Amino acid sequence: MADARLPHKALDIDFKAFFNVHKELPFRLLGRTVNPAYVRTDDTTVVVRELQADRFFVYAPPDGPAEALLPEFFMDPPKLEQLLDCLIKPLQRMRDLKIPVLGVFIYLRKGAYATFPDGLTVSAFEGLCNHHAVERVLLWEHEAEIRTGELRALAPLLLLWEDNPEATGLALVREEIRIIEEAGFTAAERGESLALIYIIGLRTFAARVLRGIFGEKMTDVKQSETIKEWLDEARDEALAVGLARGREQGLEQGLEQGLERGLEQGRVEGRLGKARDLLITLGTRRLGKPRRKTITALGRIRDEARLDDLTMRVLEVETWDDLLALR
Repeated sequence: MADARLPHKALDIDFKAFFNVHKELPFRLLGRTVNPAYVRTDDTTVVVRELQADRFFVYAPPDGPAEALLPEFFMDPPKLEQLLDCLIKPLQRMRDLKIPVLGVFIYLRKGAYATFPDGLTVSAFEGLCNHHAVERVLLWEHEAEIRTGELRALAPLLLLWEDNPEATGLALVREEIRIIEEAGFTAAERGESLALIYIIGLRTFAARVLRGIFGEKMTDVKQSETIKEWLDEARDEALAVGLARGREQGLEQGLEQGLERGLEQGRVEGRLGKARDLLITLGTRRLGKPRRKTITALGRIRDEARLDDLTMRVLEVETWDDLLALR
C-alpha cells in the first residue's frame, strides 16, 4: 500500500542528511577514491527552482588542489527548465569558489524511461550549436557494488529501482537493513542510512508494516538528523503562527478583562497554539489534511504536554483517528 501522502521534501531532507555523513559517496560513484576527512558539504546558495538534494561537495586535501562536485539526484529525467537550472549551478559555484566544480547527474531509478540526459545541445542559425555536458551515473548499473562492495552505503536506494516493490520490497528492506548493520558504519552513518531506508519504504508500505521490520531500530530512525530537521522546520512554521495567534487572543482578553490578565492568557494560548499548529503541520505531511472533526478534537486539547506527545508519535500511526486514540 503506497503512502502517497509522504511529502517529497521529506526525501529531499533525508538525502541531504544522508550524504552529509557519507560525503565520499558522490566521488566513489565516479570511480574516484577520496579521504572523507577532507570533504566538506554546503548548500549551493544558487537561487533556482530545482532543489532536489541541492548540495555541493568540496574536496580539499592538504597535498593537492581543491576540487568540487555538484551532484543532482533525479527520480525521473529532468524537464528542460529543470535541466537548464542544473547546468547553471556548477558554473556559478566555480565562479564563487574559484576552483573546478564538476556537475554530475545521478539517476536513482530507471522506471520506464529509455534516455537519461547528460547535458544539453542548443542548435540555431542553420547548424551552429553549443553543447553543455556533465558526468552521468545510472545508479542501477552499480547494484553489485552496492550489495557487496565499496558502495554498500547506498543500499537504502535499492528499493527505488525494484520492479515490483509491493511483492518483493519487504524482503529487500530487510536486506538493506542487514547490509547497513554489517557495514561497520559510525552511529551517525548508520542512523541516517536507516532513516533513508524508512523514508523510501514509506513510498510503498504502511508505517506499521515498516515498524514491524525495524523493531528497536526505529529509535535510530527517530533520532536521525533527518527527522530532527523535519521537526525543526515544522516547529519554526508553527511557532510563527502560534505567536501571532497568542498575541491576537491576548489583546482581545486584555480589552475585556484587563491588559495583564489578557497578556497572560495570550501567552498560554500562544504556547497551546504553537504546539497544536506543530502537530497539525507534521500530521498533514504524514497523514494528510485533517477533517473538520479532527481539528475540533485537537482544539479541545488544553494540555501542552499531550499535544507534544502526539506530535512525537505522528510517525507511528496511519490515520488521524489512530493518533487521537493513543493514550
